[in-house]
Amino acid sequence: MSTRILNDIHNDLKQLITALTSFEEDEEGFRICERFCLSNIKHHRYLSIDGHATKKAINAVVTKFSIHGKFEVAKKFQELIDTFLSSFDFEQHPQYDLQWYLLTFLLDLSTETHKSNLDSLKLTRGEYNFNATPGKEDSITEEIDWAQYLKEGQENFFCDYKSDDSESEWSDLTEEGTDENDISLPTQICNVQLDVAQPSEISDAADKFSLALVQNLESRKWLLSNVQTDWWNNLQCQKYPVVKRSCDANICDIWHETSLSPLYKIATLSEYQVCRELLWMFYVQTSMVVFQQESESKFSIRSDISIPSLTTTAFKNILSPFCECFSMIHDIERFGADLQPTYNQESELWSPPLTYEAYNAALGRHLYEFKSKIINIEKDVLKQENCNTFLSLSANLRKYFNTIRILHDVHHRVITDWKINPNWKCASRLLSSLYYEMQNSHSRERIDICTNLYLCSLTVYLNIIDTWLSEGRLEDWRDEFIIVRVPETTLMENAEQNEKFTVRLSDNICWKDPIMQFLLQKVQHMGHSIELLVSLDRITDIWKLDNENNGMRISLNIELQNRLLSEISKYSPAVEETDTSVLQIDKISLQEYDADIERNIIEQLSILHNPFLMKAMEDYMPCELYKNDTVDAYMHNTRVPTAKQDQIYDLYKKLQKIKYILPLQNILKNTLSEILILRYNSASKLVRNIMVEEYKLQTHLKLLRFVYMMEAGHVMNKFYQVLFYEIENNQMWANSYFLSCILEEVFSQYWPDTSSRWSITVQSNINTRQVLQAVNGIILHYTVEWPISIVLTKKVLEKYNEIFRFQLKLKWALWALNNLRFCDLEDSRSPCIRDRLEQFHIRRLESLKFWLLHAIGSIHTYLSGQVLQSLGLILEKVLVQTDSLDTIISVHNEYLNKVHEHCLLTEEFEDLMTTINNMIEMCIHIRDRWSRKKLLLAAAELDVMEQSYIKYHTYLALALHNAVQHKDADYLTGLSSAFNCSMPCV
Repeated sequence: MSTRILNDIHNDLKQLITALTSFEEDEEGFRICERFCLSNIKHHRYLSIDGHATKKAINAVVTKFSIHGKFEVAKKFQELIDTFLSSFDFEQHPQYDLQWYLLTFLLDLSTETHKSNLDSLKLTRGEYNFNATPGKEDSITEEIDWAQYLKEGQENFFCDYKSDDSESEWSDLTEEGTDENDISLPTQICNVQLDVAQPSEISDAADKFSLALVQNLESRKWLLSNVQTDWWNNLQCQKYPVVKRSCDANICDIWHETSLSPLYKIATLSEYQVCRELLWMFYVQTSMVVFQQESESKFSIRSDISIPSLTTTAFKNILSPFCECFSMIHDIERFGADLQPTYNQESELWSPPLTYEAYNAALGRHLYEFKSKIINIEKDVLKQENCNTFLSLSANLRKYFNTIRILHDVHHRVITDWKINPNWKCASRLLSSLYYEMQNSHSRERIDICTNLYLCSLTVYLNIIDTWLSEGRLEDWRDEFIIVRVPETTLMENAEQNEKFTVRLSDNICWKDPIMQFLLQKVQHMGHSIELLVSLDRITDIWKLDNENNGMRISLNIELQNRLLSEISKYSPAVEETDTSVLQIDKISLQEYDADIERNIIEQLSILHNPFLMKAMEDYMPCELYKNDTVDAYMHNTRVPTAKQDQIYDLYKKLQKIKYILPLQNILKNTLSEILILRYNSASKLVRNIMVEEYKLQTHLKLLRFVYMMEAGHVMNKFYQVLFYEIENNQMWANSYFLSCILEEVFSQYWPDTSSRWSITVQSNINTRQVLQAVNGIILHYTVEWPISIVLTKKVLEKYNEIFRFQLKLKWALWALNNLRFCDLEDSRSPCIRDRLEQFHIRRLESLKFWLLHAIGSIHTYLSGQVLQSLGLILEKVLVQTDSLDTIISVHNEYLNKVHEHCLLTEEFEDLMTTINNMIEMCIHIRDRWSRKKLLLAAAELDVMEQSYIKYHTYLALALHNAVQHKDADYLTGLSSAFNCSMPCV
C-alpha cells in the first residue's frame, strides 16, 4: 500500500471519526479512535470468505421458504442460485471464490426482505411471480412481515384455537410446561395460509400442508373437550361426590360442619386426584391445588382442602412428610439452576467450576432415575386397575425417599458457595468431602452414591491431568485445579525459583485426603518432567514412545473406569463365574480354529491397507491388527462422552448388586496410582536419559563431590594450602577475583573443561588474618545452566558450602599443627643444662599438640573416610539404578542431608559442633605459644588449655556415647570409640 493511499485513507478516517463521534483532533478520544482504526487497516489480513457458511445460509433460506408454505418460491430461489453458479466460469477468474463473495454480499443486503418488491423481479425467459398463491397478474401482492417470520423461537406462531370448553390449567401437558414435541402450529402461519390461500387456488403441496394444519387443530380441540377436566378451577364449590353416604366415607364434611363456621368452606377431592398431584410435585415443585409453596424451598398443605374420608388435620399430617422430600428435590435442582456465569464483587464475569457442573450432572442422573420410577408409579395409578391410596403410594415411594435424603444430606455437606469462594477451593473441597463421606458412611447405599458422585466429579481433574501430562498444557480454564502455574512475572522477579508450579490447598479436609495428596505428590512431579520435555522441545518423543508401546491411546478417565470395573468384578461371584465360562468357551474355540487360515487372512488384509475393510472385518480378526486404524479411532472418539457417562453409571449399578461394603478407598487409590505410574514412566525415563546422557548430570555431581567434599584430595590439598598461605601472609587476600584466579589456576590442570565454572566470593566486611574467621566468609560457587540447575539449586549449593567450610577448618587445624616444628621450642644451649621447669612446659605444650592432633585427626578421618567416601560410593550406585529425574533429585537430596547430618552440622548436634569449634580454636593458642620466648610466660595459660582440652574431650566422649545409645546415631560409633578410648589425664 503506497504512502499516498495511506495518507488519503488517514484523512478520510479523521473526517469519519469527527462525523461519528464529534471529537476534535486535539481530544484524547479522537486519538484513541484514530489509533484503533489505523491498526485495523494496517494489520488486518482480510481472510477469504467461507463458502461453506454461504451454502449453509442459502439452504437455510430455502428451508424457511418451505416452512412458510412458499414451496414455489423456494424452488425458484434454488434454481436462481444454481443458474448463477453455472452462468460463469468462476474458477478461471483471478479473484478466488468470487461467486461466494457475491452471494454473501447479496445475502447481507437482503436482511430486510419485507421491504422488497418480489414482483418486480424479471427473468430473461419471462416474468415469474414470487407469490405462493397463484392469482391474476393485476392483483396486488400482499405484503408479508418477513422479519417476524424469520425470528424463530421469538414469536408465538401457534394458532390460538380454543374450544368452547374451558381449557384445563392442570393437564398432563401443562404441568411440565410446553412439550418439546408439540406439533401445534403458528397462529400467523395458520391465518395467512387459511385466509389468503384458499383450497381451490393453492397447489397440491400447499393443499396437503393446510390439511395437516386443520387436522392438527381438530385433534387438539377434541383433546380439550374429551380428555381434560377442569375440577381444579372451581375449588370453592368443589365437592367430590361420595357414593356411599356413611360416616367413614364422609367424615370430612361431618366433622367440619360441627366444628367450624358454615362460612368456612372445605373443598374435597378424590383420593385419585390428590395422588396425581402428589406425583406431579415430584417433577415440578410449585404451588398447585393441594400443595403450596410458602418460601423458596418450603412447601405446605392447604388448610381448606381434603378428601371426604379424612379431616383437614389428618389429611395434612399424612401429606406433610412429602413436603420435606419436595424441599430436598427443589434444593438440589436449584443448585443446578444457579450454576450460571455471574459477576463477582469486582464486576468480573465469574463462571462456576467445571467440577461442580460434572457433580450436578451426576445428581441429575440420580434424580432422573428417581423420576423415571415415579413415572412407572404414575402409569400404574392412571390404569386404576389396583386400589391406589395414600398408604399404598407411600409404601411404594418410601424405598425411593431414602435415596433423596442421602443425596440431599451429602449435597449440603460437600457444597460451598462458588460465588463467594474461589473455584479451586470449591472444587478441591468437593472432592475431598465426597471422599470423606465415602470413607465414613455406614450405609452401603450411601457409599455407592458417594462413589458415583466422586467419580463423576473427579473426571474434570483427570481431564486436566491427562491433557497436562500427555500434551504439556496445563489447561485450567475455570481456575479450579489444585496445582497452578507460577506467573511469569514472579519467575522473573525471583530468578532463583526453579519451581514453575505451586500447590494451593486451604481446607484441612483436603490435607487429610489421600487421593488429593497423591495427586499433589505424583502429578506435580510428573508435571515437572513433562514441563521439562516441553521446554527442551522433546515432547514428541513421548508421543512416539506411547505409539510404540501402547498403541491407540485412551483418555485417563476411560482407563480408570475400565480398571475400576475390572477390580470390582473380582468381588462379584456371579461376574467371576460368567467370566470363567467365557474364558473356557474362548479356549475351546481357539483350539478348533485353523491357524493357517487365520494367518492367511491377516496377511491379505495387511497388504490391502484398507481401513474401512478392516473395520468391517474386525469381528473376524485379532484386535491387534485393527486397533490403530483411523476409522475405528474416529468412531471411538465420537462415542467417548456418552460411553463415559454410561460407564460410570454402570459402575454404580454394579456396586448396587454387591451385597457387602467394598474397600473402595484402597481400590481407587491403588488403581489411580497404578495407571499414572504405568502411563508416564516413559516420560520419567526419557527425562532421566536426557539429563544423564546429553547434559552429563552424573559428571556434574561427581565434580561437586571432588571439590566440596574434597574427594579429589591431591587437587584440593594444593588449593587449600595456597589459600591458607595467602590469608595469613597477603593483606589483599580478601578479593573474590584474586581467589577465583587461584582456584581456576589449580583446577585447570585437572579439569580444564569445567574450571571456568568455579568462582569464590568473599564477604565484604572481612578483614582478618585468621583463617578460621576468613573461612566463615568464603563461598564457593559452581555455575550451571538450566536444566542442571533444577538439581543443583541454591539451597543445595548452600549445604555443599557448609560441608566445605567445615572441612576447611579441619584441614587448617591439621595443617597448622603439622607445621609446628620442635626446633622452634629448642634453645642453643645443651639439653642437659636446660631449666627443668622450661623442659616441663615444653613437654606439656607438645602433649597438647598431640592431643589435638589425635582429636581433630579422628574427626577428620571419620569425616573423610566413613562419611564422604562411603556415602559417595553409595550415591553412585544408587544413581545408576534411578529411572526418573525426580528420583535422581530425591536420592541426591537424601545423600546431601545424610552427609550434612553425619558431619554434625544439624541443629541436633549443635552443642557437639560448638565443642569441636572450640577445640579447633585451641590450635590458634598453641600456635601462638609455640616458641621458647612465649612459652616462658605461658605457665598459667598451659593450665587453662590443658583443663579446657580435657573438658572438651570428656564432653565429646560422653555426648557421642549418648548419641549412639539414645539417638540411634550408629554412624558415630567409630568416632565415639576414638574419644572414649583415649581419655587424657594430667
